[in-house]
Amino acid sequence: MDELTFVPPTMRALYFRPASTAITDTTDLDLPRQDSDLVYDTDFMTPQPAANQYLVKVLTAAFSHDELRLSKLLNPSKSYPQIPLHNFCGTVIRTPPQDDYLPSGPKFKVGDVVFGMISHTHDGAAADYVVVSSSEIALKPKNISSAEAASIPRPALTAWQSLFKYAALDPDNSHTRHRLRVLVTNASDSEVASQAIQLLRSPSLFPTDDTTHHHHRPWICATCSSSSDQARLVRTHVDEIIHAPLPLPEEFNLADIFKSRGWAPVDIVLDCAGQQIFRQAHSPSVIKDNGVVLTAVDSDAAGDMPSADSARFSKKGILSRFVTVVPDGEALGRIAELVEKHELRGRVESTIDLVQGADILSAGAAGAGGALRGGVYVFRVNVQVS
Repeated sequence: MDELTFVPPTMRALYFRPASTAITDTTDLDLPRQDSDLVYDTDFMTPQPAANQYLVKVLTAAFSHDELRLSKLLNPSKSYPQIPLHNFCGTVIRTPPQDDYLPSGPKFKVGDVVFGMISHTHDGAAADYVVVSSSEIALKPKNISSAEAASIPRPALTAWQSLFKYAALDPDNSHTRHRLRVLVTNASDSEVASQAIQLLRSPSLFPTDDTTHHHHRPWICATCSSSSDQARLVRTHVDEIIHAPLPLPEEFNLADIFKSRGWAPVDIVLDCAGQQIFRQAHSPSVIKDNGVVLTAVDSDAAGDMPSADSARFSKKGILSRFVTVVPDGEALGRIAELVEKHELRGRVESTIDLVQGADILSAGAAGAGGALRGGVYVFRVNVQVS
């Protein structure tokens, strides 16, 4: 059998054991039941794809600080082993049986290298093999490594859906827009913020009209947590920068900063810093009527607004909500095109071997201590180098 398509009955995997197999401390029966820690298993059953699924051999799998911190929201509780890490890059080794006899065959072929974001209702990619649907993957960009490819899907899709779904921009028509004004918070540390700025600076999405020489490039204001990060933000061609250390000092007032600098309110706020600045972004000095205020990092922020404030925002037509990112293979394909045009890149903070994964994830330090810091950690699964 071909080495590429040979599938062993078992595989290596990281998983959370369900409560039914959790170890109970019998030395004190009054203590509450304790669930198991994350397990590294070398004899885990290889998943079997359904008729509409692909089987992919995982090369790399990735997680971000925010994904760990939001895992309880993104990962519904399960009664079967739960494999983490829903961003990945891998090689297709088995195609959907129901598509094999279509005139054009399956969308992806055996041997294709793909990247994607798996639905959080399914097991992730911290394993040798993973099953996915066509709506969760796209062909990996040819000009980046498998490590960088795994780092892109969730942050890039979050940014993409913020702009083109929740803010209702049209990725295929920038010429009907006025000059867009956008505030992106925690831009130096959040990978979602970094991806959003790259999308807003993409010549493919926001081109110059060759006939009228009219620029459709958005005005971008970014906040950063330290003054040392400002130089890096300048290189991303943002128009204005606000120093906003986290947590915010008591005297920080976003509305006063906008007014003192004479800036008009923005059309869109993409918050990657959390509740404090998210609330301040609703000031009429910061956001226009009928504007959009989104948070990618604080699922409670929009729901915790006082009812009087919520009513006022609704009256002014302001959309205020948490961005719930979902898999989208078509959008990921568009993102891959931008990567190949050198208009978008991922950012790998560190690479780790899968065998070390249980220690890294069980410690919880990456999720708790780095909740609002950027970068993506990548696990090497079936590659020797990143």
